[in-house]
Amino acid sequence: MANLCASVQAYTKQCGRGISGGVGKMWIVSYNDLGVISGSTEAYAFASGSTVISNIALASGKTFSSVGLLKESVTFKGSAKRDSATGSFENQTETTISISNISETAKAYVDSLMQAPVAILMKLRSGVYVVTGLNGLTELTDTEESSGTKNGDMNGYILKFTGVQDSLTSTVDPTLIASIVDKV
Repeated sequence: MANLCASVQAYTKQCGRGISGGVGKMWIVSYNDLGVISGSTEAYAFASGSTVISNIALASGKTFSSVGLLKESVTFKGSAKRDSATGSFENQTETTISISNISETAKAYVDSLMQAPVAILMKLRSGVYVVTGLNGLTELTDTEESSGTKNGDMNGYILKFTGVQDSLTSTVDPTLIASIVDKV
C-alpha cells in the first residue's frame, strides 16, 4: 500500500534543568505597522529548510513595543484542531495579559490595542521566542476592568487576544529580536 503521508519524526526529551512555564517578556505591534518581505507577500520569512522565523518586516521606524508585565500574569495557549473532512489544521491562539492600574494612561493603551489586529512576540521563560498574529488574524477580543475589593487585589485591566493560524505557533530566531523590539 502506498503511503502518501509523511513519516513521524523522532523526539528526544531534553535533559538538564526543567523547562519553566510562563511568559517572561512581551512585545506587541499593530498589524498595520508590519511591512512585507522583499520578493514576498508576507511580513515574515522562515530560515531556509526550517520552521523558525528568521525575518520579520516592519514599516519604517516601527518596532514591537514592550509591554510592562505583572509577575506571572500572562497566559498563552494554542489549540490546534484537525478538520477530518479536509485534513487541515487550524490553530486557535489565546493570549491573556493584565495591565495594572485603572488610569488615563492605561486606558489609552488599551484603547490603542482595540483599534487594529496585532502581532504579539513573547519570550517564554524557557528562553524560546514565539510570535502570533503575523497573518493579521489576532486581535483584542475581551477586556475586563476591575478595581478589586481589598488591598492586594488586581486593579486594572485583563485583556484577551484571540487569533487563528494555519499551523502551530512559530518560534523566532533569537538573533532577530534586538532589531525588531523597542527594548530587549
